[in-house]
Amino acid sequence: MPISQDIPESLVDADDTAPVEPTIHGIDDGPSPLEQALQALQCGPGQSLADPGITLLSPARLDLLYMGARLQAEQCHDGVLLLLDLMHGAQIHGAQPEAALMQRFVAQLHHLCRDQQRWHALADNAAYYRDNSRVTDRIASWVRVQTPADAPSG
Repeated sequence: MPISQDIPESLVDADDTAPVEPTIHGIDDGPSPLEQALQALQCGPGQSLADPGITLLSPARLDLLYMGARLQAEQCHDGVLLLLDLMHGAQIHGAQPEAALMQRFVAQLHHLCRDQQRWHALADNAAYYRDNSRVTDRIASWVRVQTPADAPSG
């Protein structure tokens, strides 16, 4: 059964578009290193999942970003499946991992899932901006005005 089917309907936003992530106690829910890097590259601390900073890229670079981000999302997904397969195999053979190992296992799954979602969102945004030049130009104009003077230009 896919994990998304395990999410109770009470955790789904009113738009019914994206589930609200449940909190896993003991795992940092702050911005991930990937999120922090993307914010730094886009010259802003904003929490926008629309990645407005990438509107400054050419269509060719947006396409390259799309391809790379999709591959990264797939690698994260494959990592999650591998970890789950390894745990399943260990349980079938009666192995009882230590609590510390299980805590690291859950934390790694959590980080891989978050990164997979973020890479996927970045790929979707890159493809959208690549394919919708009017929107891209309008947002890029806004980004240029918002960019601090000391920010490096791309």
